[in-house]
Amino acid sequence: MTHSFRDRLYRTNAIVLQIRDFGEADRILVVFTQGHGKISIIVKGARKARSRMGPYLDYFSEVALHLTRGRDLDVVTSVTTIHQHPNLRTDIDAFGHAAHFAELVRDLTQERQENPRVYELLSSSLSLLNDGIDPWHIARHFELGLLITLGYSPQLFRCVTCQRDLDAVPNRFSSGLGGMLCDLCAGQDPSAMLLSINAQKYLRTLSRSGLGSVIGIKPSAFERNEINQAMSSYLRHVGERDFNSLRVLGAMQRAPTPGAV
Repeated sequence: MTHSFRDRLYRTNAIVLQIRDFGEADRILVVFTQGHGKISIIVKGARKARSRMGPYLDYFSEVALHLTRGRDLDVVTSVTTIHQHPNLRTDIDAFGHAAHFAELVRDLTQERQENPRVYELLSSSLSLLNDGIDPWHIARHFELGLLITLGYSPQLFRCVTCQRDLDAVPNRFSSGLGGMLCDLCAGQDPSAMLLSINAQKYLRTLSRSGLGSVIGIKPSAFERNEINQAMSSYLRHVGERDFNSLRVLGAMQRAPTPGAV
């Protein structure tokens, strides 16, 4: 019996993606772990006033967990904080983007499929948000990085149908076909959206060289909107669903700045 119980115990680092109340005092969490991918776990007594673990398991917290394997849900037996990300709770823009990252990971990954690269991408992106780096750049970095890591990299450098190198002109992006279309192939997808030269350059640079290569670039509002629409459309196509966080972020971006006339 002792050996069997020990086999059920394990430790892993995890990031909290979703929280819901269960029963009178428990909580069920969806977390993305470093060693086991996405899993659902239960925290017994988390909602009790004297809970030792509940306060440490907030949205987007990165924690070290000790768990016991259960029949339906693994049970948390202890928790230690790694990163609490306190600024995400006071900055509504950063919080909205963190919720977007969590929703994408929750909905685009499979249960118990280990993927350390997704874990590292999520962990580093949440830390950058907490540090006050421009959320717009971090979001595009996270979206594109997640798509590439999961095997859904959009074709940004050549025409997705004929494989011809793209001319340095506005070209169309097709979510359904998975990338850019040259002028000759644009008719393959009448719904493909036009991307300006600068919008294409931004996505290619980000794809090839990472966040550090674009953090100093200041796309115009029009160019940001182009890039937002292309990425949002492609994410919806890959996920085969609407993402609530995309609607929320869109509404936040359209909202007037407080005090503006």
